[in-house]
Amino acid sequence: MRKNMIVTLKDITTKITKGTTPTSIGCKFEKSGINFIKSESLVDGKTIDKSKFAFISERTHERLKRSQIEENDILFSMAGMFLGKTGIATAEVVPANTNQAVAIIRVDDTKANYEYVYYYLNQKSVIHTINTTSAQSAQPNINLKQIGEIKINLPDRKKQDQIVSLLSAIDLKISNNVEINDNLEQQA
Repeated sequence: MRKNMIVTLKDITTKITKGTTPTSIGCKFEKSGINFIKSESLVDGKTIDKSKFAFISERTHERLKRSQIEENDILFSMAGMFLGKTGIATAEVVPANTNQAVAIIRVDDTKANYEYVYYYLNQKSVIHTINTTSAQSAQPNINLKQIGEIKINLPDRKKQDQIVSLLSAIDLKISNNVEINDNLEQQA
């Protein structure tokens, strides 16, 4: 069994990019259509808050080809008060696109488990590092180069899968407990 390797995020991904606001290329938002995910949709946990989506047309989505989101992409808020928040794009949110405040991190499945990378990025120590190295201006932000340089402690694939299995089970229990508490509050 090999020791853990320290790699950078760019070493284990096929894509790290961000989007563009449709209005900056002469397009507009729509009442329905292709999901357009902004940083405020990234909340605590893997789930992306669909109630905060905007929408774009198919034509606009095609014009914004660089930032088309695929299933299992990690979405990473790279600006503002949501800095460092993450989510995972599921089949139910794609097709989708995003703006310049959200990075798309596409993990190379031959090199790492995307869920392991998601959990790694959500460690308090990583979030603290992101927030202390971000450019401090009126709106804190981190750029794509800095995201690509994030160091990942990468065990072998079997260990990654075991960690994901354990953490996913804990997430499910937490989700179930939240649902039970919500139901009890509604009944009270």
